[in-house]
Amino acid sequence: MKRLIFLILFLLLLAIGISFAVHNAEPITLNFYFGSLTGPLSLIVVVALAVGALLGVVTSVLMVFGQRRKAARLQRKLDMCEQEIRNLRHLPLRDKH
Repeated sequence: MKRLIFLILFLLLLAIGISFAVHNAEPITLNFYFGSLTGPLSLIVVVALAVGALLGVVTSVLMVFGQRRKAARLQRKLDMCEQEIRNLRHLPLRDKH
């Protein structure tokens, strides 16, 4: 049932996208500092969305790897502290009375 709902939503979004592309097929020119690009408006919008999504995914992946590295470093530090506590607990007490 869940797959059917996702399929219907996907087909609905696809139909909206195709309708958008048909209604916005006029070529436009984008001027950059180093040149220009001419193409259909719908294609340029889709490419801009794809590039934005890709940059978001790359940024998220880099942040996740950084957090995993930090977690591993903290886990090693915790293990060392726990080992030190175990060693201190096994030392005999010296009484100077």
